[in-house]
Amino acid sequence: MANVAIDGIAAGGGATYNGTYASKILLEPMFHSDDIMRNYTIYPNVKYKQNIVMAPSLSSITAVNDGCGTTNTCDPAGFTVIQKQIMVENVSVKQVQCWTEFKDQIIVESYRNGVNMPDLTGTQLAQVIIDRVRGGIQSDMVRNMWAGDTAAAVVAIDCTYDSMGDGLWKKLSAGSAINSGTQLREVTGTLGAAATEYVTVGATLPAADAVLALEAVFNTAPSALQQTPASEKRIFCTPNIYNAWYSALTQVASAGSVDYGHSEAQSGKARLYFRGVELVPMYEWDVALTALAGVTFPALFTAATAAIDATAGCIYVAKENLLIGTDVSAPSNEMKMFYDEVSDNMYIRAGFTMGFEYGWNSLVNGVCLVD
Repeated sequence: MANVAIDGIAAGGGATYNGTYASKILLEPMFHSDDIMRNYTIYPNVKYKQNIVMAPSLSSITAVNDGCGTTNTCDPAGFTVIQKQIMVENVSVKQVQCWTEFKDQIIVESYRNGVNMPDLTGTQLAQVIIDRVRGGIQSDMVRNMWAGDTAAAVVAIDCTYDSMGDGLWKKLSAGSAINSGTQLREVTGTLGAAATEYVTVGATLPAADAVLALEAVFNTAPSALQQTPASEKRIFCTPNIYNAWYSALTQVASAGSVDYGHSEAQSGKARLYFRGVELVPMYEWDVALTALAGVTFPALFTAATAAIDATAGCIYVAKENLLIGTDVSAPSNEMKMFYDEVSDNMYIRAGFTMGFEYGWNSLVNGVCLVD
């Protein structure tokens, strides 16, 4: 197995080593758009599957008293209790690191001395590896939560896409959750026919497009979702819609007006809102859409009218409707690093169960922009 941390210092022109200790290693930021504990419903201690019993609402049960008897003449048929299951997969991380990978580079100055030099426990390099692996687990969780797919064509692109089973994109599409269909609801953007921005991942969008998409996903939502308190809902969106909405808010502020989402943006806080509902920019969506474009694009993001890849969209949903099953409370913390004196290798291990499901069709809506 290859080392998890690979020496690229020499290749980058850093081969000349004068013995000076590098006290810091500059880490590339790892941005995680999704806060799993805030934005989803977690079912802990799930080792195989979790049964979710679901009871719909009941109404029209009151009537004029007909007198003696056990029922009224207009009694409804009642409601049907149904069940869904969160099926979890056993997930593992297995990485290795040999101390000699950096023995001729400045990082070696942080190593132990003498016979203990191969033991990286407690060293600067070990902490960097732990940080990177933990961040990688978090990123994989969010990416698989939405884009996970056990289909062979997807696995051929990246074998990690089936590590946690099918994700929410596939389940929402298979369950016809969006407008009783398999695709996101289409909204015509402002850029006109043949605009490439709507089929190019991460393309910059005008502020007006964000307004169109957010208004559409909000106004066409099922009544049950509209009645859910704003604090209990999220609008997950591609980063270009999120950025375009920020631009729209900035334009409003420049004009001297006040609107329903701009106060958070102006004060420098990391959250934007639309009509009181928090927007979550899904950077991992762009990663997945880029990887799958032109090969096996998610059905949820395939525009039905022209079968094109729609790369700008958002999903409006109640938090309680997105379900995660796992056997641990914080998977990214379920990690250990240990030194093997026989092989002189450091080993990094993590393991947990993970699976995803959604509840009611009436608590989710979604749109995508098309030309």
